[in-house]
Amino acid sequence: MFSLDSKFMCGMNRLTDLMILNLVYLVTCVPIFTIGAANAALYCVCFRMGTEQEGHVLKDYFRAFCSNFRQGSLLWILFLLVGGVTCLDIVLLPGTGGAIHCLFYLFVFLLVLGILMSGYVFPLLSQFQNSCMATLKNALILSMAYLPRTILIAALNVLPWAVLLVSPYLFWRVVPLWLTIYFSGSASISVRLLRKVFAPYMNPEEEA
Repeated sequence: MFSLDSKFMCGMNRLTDLMILNLVYLVTCVPIFTIGAANAALYCVCFRMGTEQEGHVLKDYFRAFCSNFRQGSLLWILFLLVGGVTCLDIVLLPGTGGAIHCLFYLFVFLLVLGILMSGYVFPLLSQFQNSCMATLKNALILSMAYLPRTILIAALNVLPWAVLLVSPYLFWRVVPLWLTIYFSGSASISVRLLRKVFAPYMNPEEEA
């Protein structure tokens, strides 16, 4: 069981890699505006895990973080601004009347659409060279084309924040989970769901 090639030891090594990845991801998210680049780097490392491209977690992470910093930051700031305005409108519009109140449903739709798209934007950024607009367009198309997978990925992405809104007490009770493995673990699960989605658009070497 304790042989270096045993399934147990391989599983422990993978768990350790995910814990290291989770920690470095949270640290690089602290400046807030770097969250986009951190997301792209997180997915880049997770896509390489278990493939011939897998290397050192920290080296791969910071290499991807730097290479995706500009586009990742721009896309994240865009999502942050649009999401902030949309959430503000959702909070304020129920207190209005008349035709303006109908805009409430439009903003709810836009918020849900943004959450669904965000599950593809940063994985796409980590795997393909495209402009920001092309990445957003592809994220919209893929999120609608693979809706069941999209919903699962979105659920993983919003779970911590949903728990915080519904039960702050429970959120703080499970802080060790968020800090140790949740974000890298959920990204790893999302990657498993996304591999078949991205496979037709990747080179055979990249897919392997």
